[in-house]
Amino acid sequence: MAIQADKIIKIAVVIGIFFAVALSVYYLSKLSANAAAGPDQTVVTDLNKQIDEQKARIDALTAKIAEYNDNVKSTQQEAATLKTELKVLDNQVGKTNMEISLKEEQAKEIQLQIEQTGLQISELELQISKERDQLANLLRLIGRYEDKNYINILLANNNFSDFFDQIKYSTDLQQETQRSVNRIKESSAKLSAQKDDLEKQKRDLSGILNKLDDTKAVLVVQKQDKNQLIIATNKSEKKYQALIADLKKQQAAANAQVVAAEKQLRAELAKKGTAEKFNSLGIAVLIWPTDSHRITATFHDPNYPFTKTVGPHSGLDIGVGKGTPVHAAEAGYVAKVAYNTQWYGTYIMIIHGGNITTLYGHLSQINVTQDQYVTRGQLIGLSGNTGYSSGPHLHFEVRSNGVPVDPQNYLP
Repeated sequence: MAIQADKIIKIAVVIGIFFAVALSVYYLSKLSANAAAGPDQTVVTDLNKQIDEQKARIDALTAKIAEYNDNVKSTQQEAATLKTELKVLDNQVGKTNMEISLKEEQAKEIQLQIEQTGLQISELELQISKERDQLANLLRLIGRYEDKNYINILLANNNFSDFFDQIKYSTDLQQETQRSVNRIKESSAKLSAQKDDLEKQKRDLSGILNKLDDTKAVLVVQKQDKNQLIIATNKSEKKYQALIADLKKQQAAANAQVVAAEKQLRAELAKKGTAEKFNSLGIAVLIWPTDSHRITATFHDPNYPFTKTVGPHSGLDIGVGKGTPVHAAEAGYVAKVAYNTQWYGTYIMIIHGGNITTLYGHLSQINVTQDQYVTRGQLIGLSGNTGYSSGPHLHFEVRSNGVPVDPQNYLP
């Protein structure tokens, strides 16, 4: 009787293990199915709907901007009159307003994408946590299960066909354990990719917001240009034509002075030979003259007022407030310092190696003197709103052999 009881106990132990293994595999499979289900579909659907709506708004704004661009181009082909110029400025202001709205909608879209990615990351982190817990339970169960002496169990029974089923479930258990490990690795890889994507989306958002600030600064300048034109002409075509003629004279005179001053100083320095510090300078490598890199008007900017009447914009307008420190873009000699001129206002011109010259216009203060040697990054003055300027900014020119060139080709 004692031997029979011992057999019954052993059989009960094996059967218990059998059901424990089967139950464990069943629950692991169920967990995997639940994990595969992913985020709450209601939330995902709502986010996708919002993103689609943002895309539709962005497409509509993009089409409107293209329409404004066409209007600006067609208006610029018309005769140079006050009415035409104001019409161009109106279209430019309208276009820039649309660009601001576009960037705001793009920012909203990215915010939604960040929220969507954050939800996916949370789901993946939860899934990995559950998989790790399940894996730990499986490993503990395998440890207990494999400690059993199956030979003793088999020898203790005259007929024990269930033993082979137990061996099968032992194999299933280990295979499921491997699959669990693989799922954890796969989920971890997905999590890492999602986090990288999230960081990229955040960088994209930061870039959009920075461009939004730049566009708002451009809008301010465009409105100032329009207001200045209205004030200067009092909406009189005759006064407008007189203003254009005067601006042409101012621009030509300023350019002649700059070219002459550069030519004269370079000749004087060349006579001094190797003893002159300037003559040992290499080809100029420029840095930004201000901490701000916000451009409100580019070189030969098509939106620059008076391009058709006075000439193309000869430099970069950098959007900075009055009193912003201005630094030498490269080491060189101060070729000219001028105060309150009609075109550039108060400005500084510096000559550098490689026949490169830089000019800093509309300053409110000058901190250097003519014929002075300056080092790269040295404080030379403060930004302002002097000369023909509709608002505070720095007009920054780069000239090669006396001819204005695009500063952006020389800046880092």
